Order: sequence, then structure tokens, then C-alpha cells
Amino acid sequence: MKIGDVVMFTDDTCRYARWFLGQVAVVVHYTHVGRDGNSHCRVEWMNPVPYHDSKAKISDFRADKFMGMAHAAR
Repeated sequence: MKIGDVVMFTDDTCRYARWFLGQVAVVVHYTHVGRDGNSHCRVEWMNPVPYHDSKAKISDFRADKFMGMAHAAR
């Protein structure tokens, strides 16, 4: 995974699945190994995701919650 990749949220077992499952985003920041030993990414959603009383435009999750789809040309 790298900056510019198009990814889809695929973790159907986490507590955020009801909002983010199947949503598509572009990776805007990627940390290969964070303090917890996991890779993390910040994504910008293609379409803001309704989340509680607002719409999430940017989110931070562990990278293993996503499946890569393509690399966006810059």
C-alpha cells in the first residue's frame, strides 16, 4: 500500500463496518509500522461517509482493514 492507492474498506467484523464496509478511498498517508507494530493509513473517502451525525471525509485505520483496488495517477 502506498500514497495514491485506491482502496476499499473490507473488514466486516469491526465495529466500524456498518458505516465504512465497501466504501472506497484514496490513501493520503501511510505508516509501514506504527508504535503498535501494525501498518496504518489515512484515507480520503471518494464520497464522504455518513458517520453518526456528520460525514467523514478523512479517516485513519489499520491498513489491514482495506483491500487495494488501483494506484491513482498523480
